[in-house]
Amino acid sequence: MPTRITLTALLVLLSGLLWAGQFLFGGSPRSGGAASLTAIGLLTQTGVIVVALILSPGLWVRRTLVLVGVGWAGIALTIPLNPAWVAALVSGVAGIGLAWTKGMDEWFYSVKPDRVPPQATILALGLVWLPGLVGMLGMPDLGRGGWVLGGAGLVWGWAYARTLRGALWTIRLGLLPLGILAAIGLNPWAATGLFGYVGLLTYLSWTSDARLSVERPPPRVVKALSVLPEVTPPDLLRQAGYSRTGRPLKDPD
Repeated sequence: MPTRITLTALLVLLSGLLWAGQFLFGGSPRSGGAASLTAIGLLTQTGVIVVALILSPGLWVRRTLVLVGVGWAGIALTIPLNPAWVAALVSGVAGIGLAWTKGMDEWFYSVKPDRVPPQATILALGLVWLPGLVGMLGMPDLGRGGWVLGGAGLVWGWAYARTLRGALWTIRLGLLPLGILAAIGLNPWAATGLFGYVGLLTYLSWTSDARLSVERPPPRVVKALSVLPEVTPPDLLRQAGYSRTGRPLKDPD
């Protein structure tokens, strides 16, 4: 593995850990359940992107890094300035910027194009990132509905990525009701944002791409090809019960 990839992964990991630490150790204005769930979401998000960066370096990883960076920048605006804030910002910008340098093109383009449909990838990542979003929107504190939705998002994201039977249907039928339950008690703008996010994931779960990514492909039907007897070895023709002219033998060997 190239040294640049190792450095990129370490920088992104450091940034994610520092942002999560802001919520765990009182650096953010949030407290209680909202801070804890946000930290869990950030740790999960960081772990997923670092593992993907090392083991599955497709183009989607680069694009997801940009989205993660935008999200972390939004988090930075809600946290007072402190040394850990500066270190998290610098390491995050350095890691994401290094991933987009020209010298990294070979690493990200060396694999085949992603076979997983884009909408299925967005659905899986969106489910895994639910805890962080619910925690950020859960001000001043988080209710039980938020914890249930955040935990369900992690379980659903894992089950869907593993293509477990029935996972997609539980997402289709259970995500929206849990989202409505979690939105109860939130500020109007937070409830609207959460409901919109959950609605988008529910829509993606009903797309054909989401369905095809978990279904087993149908067996391939191989059509028989006709071969001229003149170009077929005599031994093969004899074993198949045909003469050199291609006619069936009465008494094949």
